[in-house]
Amino acid sequence: MKPFVRFLIITSFLIIPSMAWGHGDASHVMGTVTAMEVDHVVVKTTKGESVSLAFQPETIFQQNGIHKKDARPLVGDRLVAEVTKKGLPQDRDWVATEITFATPKKKP
Repeated sequence: MKPFVRFLIITSFLIIPSMAWGHGDASHVMGTVTAMEVDHVVVKTTKGESVSLAFQPETIFQQNGIHKKDARPLVGDRLVAEVTKKGLPQDRDWVATEITFATPKKKP
């Protein structure tokens, strides 16, 4: 039994760090869209901060879990964005590499 336990411990030490590194250097922004423009979106985060996310031609948009090239979030949509500081325009907080958004369901 002891060799099996050692094997599990060693395997977990090798697998867990690789999962963390696989994420890369991107961060996440989650919140509600408060303003939308052609080249950026302003999001009120779950912490109450307003964050401006710039778009690039390479930015991937996912609406309700479906990749759509021409989809853009609207004011009031819930949004989760994978963001980076690479290629950051001067007047923005982050550059979005992938944006997933959905319109919240209305309460009856």
